Amino acid sequence: MGVIEELRIKLKESMLAKDKIRTRVLRLMISAVKNEEVSKRRPVTKEEFDAIVKKQIKERNEAIEDYKRAERKELLKEEEKERDILKEFATPEISEEKIEKIVSEIIKREEATPQGIGEVMKAAMKELKGKASGKRVREIAERLLQSKK
Repeated sequence: MGVIEELRIKLKESMLAKDKIRTRVLRLMISAVKNEEVSKRRPVTKEEFDAIVKKQIKERNEAIEDYKRAERKELLKEEEKERDILKEFATPEISEEKIEKIVSEIIKREEATPQGIGEVMKAAMKELKGKASGKRVREIAERLLQSKK
């Protein structure tokens, strides 16, 4: 069963449960997946689906920050609920310790200095693609390189 079919089944369940927020999120997900399939001219892979979900989560996180600054509590709660629903579809990111281990191995292998963060990030993101956000990896890499001084 493909991604769209699974999402449609979940959509039907949420409609029967009269869960308006879940229904809206699932409709948006189906639309995003269909758009990706049309642009690629083939069904999306699991990795592509994960990328779509992470993009949607990132958009919700940005909206949450905007609503916090604007003090729009009602919209903030709604966006947080949408983000939580989307997180159910996302593959979990790996732990901080695993990222640190991988990044420290790369730093040793590359013999990197604090100025060489670009090389470390390039190699780290190649290994961690889809498993961890670039922001988290960069924070860890910077911390490890600073402690190496």
